Amino acid sequence: MPELHTGYRPDSVAVIGAGNEIDSALQKRLQRAGFRVQLLAADELEQLRPRSIVINASACAGSLGMPTAQQVCEALARKHCSFLLHLSSYQVFPGAARKRYDEDEAPAPATEPGRQWLDCEQALAGHDKLTVLRFGWMVDRNDDALLGRILRGLVARQPIALDEQSRGSPVTVMDMARVTVAVAQQLASGAPPSGVYHYGAADSCTAMEFAREVVERAQSFYDEEFSPELNALPAEEEVHSVVLACGKLRDVFGIQQRSWRQGLTRQVELWLERLEAGAPG
Repeated sequence: MPELHTGYRPDSVAVIGAGNEIDSALQKRLQRAGFRVQLLAADELEQLRPRSIVINASACAGSLGMPTAQQVCEALARKHCSFLLHLSSYQVFPGAARKRYDEDEAPAPATEPGRQWLDCEQALAGHDKLTVLRFGWMVDRNDDALLGRILRGLVARQPIALDEQSRGSPVTVMDMARVTVAVAQQLASGAPPSGVYHYGAADSCTAMEFAREVVERAQSFYDEEFSPELNALPAEEEVHSVVLACGKLRDVFGIQQRSWRQGLTRQVELWLERLEAGAPG
């Protein structure tokens, strides 16, 4: 693809990869915006170009990659760059039934993955050009994400057990890339270089509500009637909903929320094609 120059200063972005489809989604969207993109693995930080915008997606690799992500964050905290954009998660909050979480809420993770996400944020806290983007739960990041689990169970005619109590702010990989690149564009155009921001879908849902929508989309690709068995997980006394308030991102960067339903039919179609082709997963 020919290199373009859109007038951004800097126009070079280094993506510290997650090792999954997030990397390619970010790279393609950045290139379409006119950035020169350098995709680096966790052990390639010495190749980081000075004065680049750095997008750190390393913590999005999943729980097995968290120790490496922690090391990446500790190393990046000592690196000089124009801006450092770190992708984080709603999991830094414990969850509650009563409210939306905004950026002023103090993180208090209730799980080990949540503590690992927060450790990454804290390792970078001293960087003077740090912007943190916390996203809602990812519905299609990898084979273990919710969309894949639902469709594997559907195709295999197996019962699917899901939470129908806790609400969240789902995010697709493509929407994550859209928001991340929009922030990078504005940082390169003079936006405030530091802060914490939240992004999730405009419409919250439970895992069960999401599954019913996925099943409805999947049924349109088959002549036969599907009657999947969707079972609710046992109810818990305490509801752990984490719905993110996203007004700050809109007010500072002008980025609007989208529904998680946008593009869902196409995502379902791609997953079904993959499963029918016998791809591992």
